[in-house]
Amino acid sequence: MYKSFTILLKQIGHYSILTGFLILGTFISVSAQQTAQAEIDTTTTYDYYSMSLEELLKLKASGVTMSSELEKLINSLIGVASQKAQSSRKSPSIVSLITEEDIKSSGARDLIDVLRMVPGFQFGMDTQGVTGLSIRGNWAHEGKVLLLLDGQEMNETMYSTLQFGNHFDVSQIKRIEIIRGPGSAIYGGYAEYAVISIITKSYDDLKGLQITGTYGTMEHAYARRNISISAGQKIGNWGLSLAVFAGQGQRSDQPFTSFYQGISRIDTVYNGQEIQRIDTSYVPQTYSMKNNSALNPTNVNLGITYKNWTFRGIYDDYQATIRDGYDVSLSRAYPNNFKSWLGEIKYKWEINSKLTITPRLSFKRQLPWQYIGNADEYSSYNKQADRSRGSITITYDLSRRVNIIGGGEFFNDRGYNFSKEGDTLFYNGSRHVSFNNKALFAQTLLKFSLAHITIGMRYDHNDAFGSAFVPRLGITRKFDKLHLKVLYSNSFRAPGIENINFSIDNHINPEKSSVLEMEAGYQIGKNSFLTINLFDITTKDPIVYNFEEGDSYQNFPRSGSSGLEMEYKLKERWGFLTVSYAFYTTSWKKETISLYSVPGKNNVTLGNPAHQIGINSNVHLGSDWSASLSGTLLSNRYGYIAPETVGKFTPAALLNTFIRKQNLLTSGLEVGLGIYDILNQKFAFIQPYNGGHAPLPGPSREFLIRVSYTLKQTN
Repeated sequence: MYKSFTILLKQIGHYSILTGFLILGTFISVSAQQTAQAEIDTTTTYDYYSMSLEELLKLKASGVTMSSELEKLINSLIGVASQKAQSSRKSPSIVSLITEEDIKSSGARDLIDVLRMVPGFQFGMDTQGVTGLSIRGNWAHEGKVLLLLDGQEMNETMYSTLQFGNHFDVSQIKRIEIIRGPGSAIYGGYAEYAVISIITKSYDDLKGLQITGTYGTMEHAYARRNISISAGQKIGNWGLSLAVFAGQGQRSDQPFTSFYQGISRIDTVYNGQEIQRIDTSYVPQTYSMKNNSALNPTNVNLGITYKNWTFRGIYDDYQATIRDGYDVSLSRAYPNNFKSWLGEIKYKWEINSKLTITPRLSFKRQLPWQYIGNADEYSSYNKQADRSRGSITITYDLSRRVNIIGGGEFFNDRGYNFSKEGDTLFYNGSRHVSFNNKALFAQTLLKFSLAHITIGMRYDHNDAFGSAFVPRLGITRKFDKLHLKVLYSNSFRAPGIENINFSIDNHINPEKSSVLEMEAGYQIGKNSFLTINLFDITTKDPIVYNFEEGDSYQNFPRSGSSGLEMEYKLKERWGFLTVSYAFYTTSWKKETISLYSVPGKNNVTLGNPAHQIGINSNVHLGSDWSASLSGTLLSNRYGYIAPETVGKFTPAALLNTFIRKQNLLTSGLEVGLGIYDILNQKFAFIQPYNGGHAPLPGPSREFLIRVSYTLKQTN
């Protein structure tokens, strides 16, 4: 692992170095020309730097007098990486933060648009019309990325996956905090490669009512038609917030062609001696995804606070239709639904100014991948997963320089099979399976004048797959305008219920990763900042879905990647600009996953571009008008274009523009118009493993209108 950093720059090559620094150099010169401008108002665009994760929502910046707004931002408090407020430049992880204003200004339609702003994040397709995330060149769809919605774990418990595409309402988001790297030492078994924490608007943010309507249309079909209503109010010691989101959408309006021809009906014939099953009706391989790729969300999010008590309840019903199946086109569209009920109650017991104890209880019930029906060509799936969890976290400030966090967690997972046909039993020979997980965690923060040192660990023991121990070490140092980080973490991915159920011999190990990261950041001027980080990921016993081995899960020996990420931020009176660059390679890894590999290419994985450039910009036009240009530039990608045939997908430029008018005719009324995929690239979601599925077409160019009205309470 350590040798990888000495050869990493040689692996990157001229393309990444020249591209990255030419772009950054251009905007650095722009920044230098603008530093003489007057002080600017950044209370909306960059206020996220003064915020933190979950328990740190009300923390504010340290109060030190600084020379510019940007300097305040890059030195303010954040807790996403350690559950303890630290300067973002001293935080022991590689962190990205996206604010409400970033989302509004860019005109982001859903989480896919938002997460494409993050260096190293890319999307591919799994199966049955579902898309998932790749992180730093590694397919991370099943259980390698943790997504929290107001602290609630949204990964479904059967396969540990997440669903993207017109799912969560971005107009309700206050900010998103992201660990671009391991978080298992804090968050457990879903946080192997990244943590995405979505924080919606609280009663204090709303103080009234917000209504948002969105309509988008593609070339041949509507893209989305959604409505969102949020309300919040404080009444005495009570704080109440309620958000409701409902709508209809479609993944694409483009034609899809499968690799294989499907069978819509199977007849049985008795030949006098035995019953034979005869294929009698075949399905065309090509169909239009219009009216065959629905993405229809319903989400209700309730938050209640009373003094130090907090309750959160979420209902999420994501109804999709698919016609692509696993590897063949089906004769019609079938439901593929994901339902979740989540609830949590916690109490923050502040014993004194140094000691805080936070117990919490939570429960989630999920019905993922659900189809209740009886068709020869598409099997029903009706299974339920419950998770009951209890935890306690103790935070103690031993002194001004020493903080200690510790605690324990227990959860019980239960699976129920309600299907009436097919494989009706779990691996234990029953329709019901249950196992327990016990965990202990601890972290110490040492604040020395030379550096801040974070030492942490987590130990998990699970009845189904055994134990996992993950330590972490972070060393950070700030020198006025420069900061440096050296980070080492172990992380693990816990198998889901179905990963165990469909494993070979019903046995599978948790996969474990070792991640080494280094970051340098420098404040170039009063209003611009540059960060560069290197990473190396080695994953042992990766859990892999093997389509060729009877739809089974198994541990492969090793996988991983190494690479570089850069991000440049500029905030001026005229607006803001963020440019990012991400590169990864697998060429120096001795072992890779054959199902993820590109034949003849040892430096890339299926579906994932080696080079990625992101841009998010916004210009104030005056009179509450603004315009933005955002997008992602991708280098060559590789994917299967026919059975056992890998093809090259040419570079893509996914560019979007959005014009926004605030306070139109009356205070609080906002209208936005956007064009997405301006160049009509018709991005294809490539399956990043050899699973027999053809690339899934994305949407064509989309035109969108968004209308929002905010009514604030007046005192």
